[in-house]
Amino acid sequence: MIKFFRQIRQELLSENKIWKYLKYALGEIVLVVIGILIALQINNWNDNRKELMRSKEYLEEIVKDLKLDTTNYNFSIAKLSSDIAIEEWALSQSTYSINQMDSVWKSFGGFYWENPMNDRTFQKIQNSGNSTLLGFEPLSDELTFYYTEMRNLLDSYTTWDKREVTQRQEYMRDLEHVIEISNYQLAILGKGLVKKNFETRQDSLQIKSLSIDFINSTRGRNHLKNNYTRHLRLKNVFERLNQNALSLIAKIEVELAD
Repeated sequence: MIKFFRQIRQELLSENKIWKYLKYALGEIVLVVIGILIALQINNWNDNRKELMRSKEYLEEIVKDLKLDTTNYNFSIAKLSSDIAIEEWALSQSTYSINQMDSVWKSFGGFYWENPMNDRTFQKIQNSGNSTLLGFEPLSDELTFYYTEMRNLLDSYTTWDKREVTQRQEYMRDLEHVIEISNYQLAILGKGLVKKNFETRQDSLQIKSLSIDFINSTRGRNHLKNNYTRHLRLKNVFERLNQNALSLIAKIEVELAD
């Protein structure tokens, strides 16, 4: 092809047809430019196609991360709902009997919540140098909101919850002066790790009676009320996070199906 064009140029020059040669040269330049533009367009199309496929792969991984988040959120919501129900029961009682003490101890609930968001894929996208998912720009904005604003909400509440439990709820220190921890309570504190029963120096009836005295005290009632409001607020946060995650999963699956 190059040889063919060279022959045409030589014939035009040899015949002294300068004007025709100039028009031909201009046409040849235009053809070269068009060829370059087509090649660039094809290259851009290939790059965009690869980036679009990469975005889809990221979204498929994000769906897995979000589903794991919803599993964790649902577990937290269920556990908090159980705690709230026991606390409502304990607060509604005017008197307590000895055989209700297992439920009373459950209502004390001195554990804080740690439920980190699973942002593995989102961080991978951020570290790739291209934080926007090509072809899915609206989803990129919603994902950024979830993994920044909603994560900040989660972190602030779990940090507050930990501070409330570790700094404010000192009821166990009061009880430890008068009540020996029973094997039942030891099993709860050990979270399944305690396999042995140990001798208690206090009579079980005495322990239960002292526990009832505490829950009837102003400090014990206030402890229950603090637990109750703390758990209600945490449950509300996890429900908001769960709804946001479920909405994102639905939107991503619709986009991937198209």
